[in-house]
Amino acid sequence: MTNQQAKETLETPIPTSTILEYNINATTIHYILHNLFRGLKPVRRKSSLTIYEIIFLNGIYLYCKHVNTCISQDACLKFIGYYNLAKIKYYIVSLQTKGMIQAAEIINGYNRYKPTPLGITVMDNINEGFERCLCEWLNKYRFSLYR
Repeated sequence: MTNQQAKETLETPIPTSTILEYNINATTIHYILHNLFRGLKPVRRKSSLTIYEIIFLNGIYLYCKHVNTCISQDACLKFIGYYNLAKIKYYIVSLQTKGMIQAAEIINGYNRYKPTPLGITVMDNINEGFERCLCEWLNKYRFSLYR
């Protein structure tokens, strides 16, 4: 390496990543998480699901709705992305036992799953829970959307 090449290497700026450069403070994140758990509380009580099962069911619901096909274990692993394969298998069995998802197809020996009508009802109830939680939070802090 010549001196000129070494000088150019040292002066080349490294671009910074903008992925994590959000302008969100810790308080806002706290409110988001607080409202997430409050919004899911009625759904958890009504359907006896854990937060993780609801998140997993939501991932299956979104995939099936937007990709317009059933989801396999591998697709769950890639699409939801939060769990490892052992947890994927656990939540699939758990949600099947509770009647939230069902095996809809078998392609090349692999099961593909879709939400049952009960699972879709749970997803619809999530919206109602969040709307109520948001209204309560806005009223509590006397915040109006119509200013």
